[in-house]
Amino acid sequence: MKRKLTIISILLLGLILSGCQTAVTTTYYLGAKADPKEVVNLSAEQVEQQRWQDLYVTVDYSYTHQGNQFDIDGLFSFSDSAKINFSNVRRFKLHLFLLDQNMRVVDYREVVRALGYSVENQETFNDTFVLAENVVAFTFGYEGVLSDEGLSQAIFKLPRRNP
Repeated sequence: MKRKLTIISILLLGLILSGCQTAVTTTYYLGAKADPKEVVNLSAEQVEQQRWQDLYVTVDYSYTHQGNQFDIDGLFSFSDSAKINFSNVRRFKLHLFLLDQNMRVVDYREVVRALGYSVENQETFNDTFVLAENVVAFTFGYEGVLSDEGLSQAIFKLPRRNP
C-alpha cells in the first residue's frame, strides 16, 4: 500500500511540475523586441508568396487577415549554409512572433517543430487564429541544434528579451 501511494505521489508531482513548465514557456518571449528590419507589417489583408530568410532558415509563406482573423501557411526549409555545414537536425522550433507598434512580442506560436531528421527535409505549416487587438506586425524566429559527424551547433534568431 505504501509503495502504491509513493508511486501515485511521484506521478502527481510530475504532472504538477510539467503543468508549471508549460505555463512558463508560453510567456517566455512576451515583451521581447524584434529587429524592425525583419518585421512584416500587416498592412494588406492578403499577401501572396513572400520569403523570410537568414543564414540558416528560409520560410516561404502567404497570409490573409480580415479583422482579427489571421491565416498563415508556408514552407519551411534550411538555407544553403545549414545544408553545407550540417546534415542532421537534433531539435528545432520555428516561431511566429506577433508584434505591437513598438515591435514588442505580444503573442507567439510554434509553427514548425523538427526532431532528428535531415537538413534536406522541408516542412509545410498552416495556422489559423485570432489576433490580439494591438498586433500590427509579425516576424519569424527559431532555435535549435544542428549536427554533423559528432559536431553540434546551437542556432537561433529570436527577439531580444532585454534590448
